[in-house]
Amino acid sequence: MNSAPRGGIGDNRTGIGSRTATRNLSADGTRPENAMMSDEIRSEVRRIVPTLTDDRFKGQSGKIAVLGGCYEYTGAPYFAAFAALAAGADLSHVFCSTSAAPIIKQYSPDLLVHPYFLQRSDLLQQVKAASTSQLASAAGAPAAMSSIPLVPGDQADVAAQTAAAAAHVAEATAEVESWFNRLDCLVVGPGLGRDPLLLDIARSVILRAKAAKMPMVLDGDGLFLVAREPELVAGYTNCVLTPNLNEFRRLASTMGVSLHGPNNDRSSKLLEVTAHLRGPTLVSKGPVDAICDGKVTMICNASGGAKRCGSQGDILAGTIATFISWTLAFLDSARQSAEVEVVILPEINPMVLASYGACLVTRTAAAYAFAARKRAMVASDMLSQLGSAMEMLFDTAGGTGAAGAAASQGAQGQGLLQAHVAAPTAGMGVPGGGS
Repeated sequence: MNSAPRGGIGDNRTGIGSRTATRNLSADGTRPENAMMSDEIRSEVRRIVPTLTDDRFKGQSGKIAVLGGCYEYTGAPYFAAFAALAAGADLSHVFCSTSAAPIIKQYSPDLLVHPYFLQRSDLLQQVKAASTSQLASAAGAPAAMSSIPLVPGDQADVAAQTAAAAAHVAEATAEVESWFNRLDCLVVGPGLGRDPLLLDIARSVILRAKAAKMPMVLDGDGLFLVAREPELVAGYTNCVLTPNLNEFRRLASTMGVSLHGPNNDRSSKLLEVTAHLRGPTLVSKGPVDAICDGKVTMICNASGGAKRCGSQGDILAGTIATFISWTLAFLDSARQSAEVEVVILPEINPMVLASYGACLVTRTAAAYAFAARKRAMVASDMLSQLGSAMEMLFDTAGGTGAAGAAASQGAQGQGLLQAHVAAPTAGMGVPGGGS
C-alpha cells in the first residue's frame, strides 16, 4: 500500500490538521442541541469503513458502476471508476459508448467496461446503411452498388431516425438495468458529453435507477441533465449531486435561486437549492466542500493540494459511491443483527455521512499527491494516494480496518477533524473557486 510522503503532510500536525474544520449547522445557521462534534462524526465515518479480514468475499466491500464515457471524453469515467477501487471497493464497472470502450479498457484491466451505447453519429450511420440496403434491394441491385443518399429532412428519414433512437435508448437502458441487482451504487455523468443520444440514455437510466431505489451520484454532465430537468431526482433521497461552482450556478438558476443580494452566503444558497430538490444531498465543491441535505450542512475543509488539476471531481464522485455502498451496507447489517446501538445516530443522513468521508479522503489524497509532485501533480497521482489517505484516516497502523480503529488516534490522526461552530467563513462565499 502507498505510504504518505516522508517529511510531507502526513508527518506533522501543521499540514492537514491545521486547516481542517467541520461545522454541523441547522437551517438557521446555529448549532442545534443534538449537533455532533467532529470526534463523533469521525467515529461514525470510521465505523462504516469495512474491516479487511480473510473471510470477506469478492464484492462485499462495494460494487460500483459509472455511466459515462464517449468518443471525446474517456479519462473522466476511468478516474471515477478507478477511484472507487482505489478507495476500497471490490468491483467497478463502466457503462459507456462503443467508441470509448476500447480506450478505457486500455487504461486499466481492473475495470469492467461495457460498450452498450451508440452515439448519435453512429446511430445515423446505421440508419442510413439500413435504408440504403432497403432501397438497393427494392431496385434489385446489390446493396454495395447503391449510392442513393438519404434526403436530409425527408419525413421517412426523420421517422426512421426517431424510431431507431427510441429503440436504442430502450435497449441500452435495459442492458444497464440488468446489472442493478449486482451493483451498490451508480455514478452518472463523468465523460458523458452532450451527445443527445447519450443524454437520452442517461436520463432513461436515472429514471429506472430511481424506480429501483438504486443509490446514485450525479456528476459532470449528469448535473447538466438535472439542471435541465430537476424532476429527474426531485424527492429522491438516495442521491448525491456534486456540483462545482459553475454547475451550482446552473442548478441555482434553473430553480430560481438568486446568487446575488442579501444573505448571499454559500450555506444559505445550498439550503435553498436542496429545498427545491426535496431529497438529494448536494456536495458543493470549492475551497471547502459544503455538504447539505436541506436540514444539516457539514463543511469539510481538510487541506488539499494547491494544484487544481482536472478530474479531481471525477475521483471524488467515485469515492463517494464507495462510501455510500459502505454506509448502506453497515446500516443494513446493523438492522439485520438488531444491534440498535451500532446504528448511525439518527440526525445523520447516510448520504451526508458518506459524502463527508469521501470528501475527507479525496482532499487528503490530493494533499499527499501535491506534497510529492508539487506543480507536476496530475489526477493519476491522486489515485495512487487514495489508499494512503484511507489508511491514515480510518485504518489501524497494521491496515486491518475499522475493527481496531482506536489505534489510528495517533500522531498523524490528531487534529485532522477539529470541529467548531461558527458562521460561514469567507471561504464559504458563493464566488469561491470550484473543481
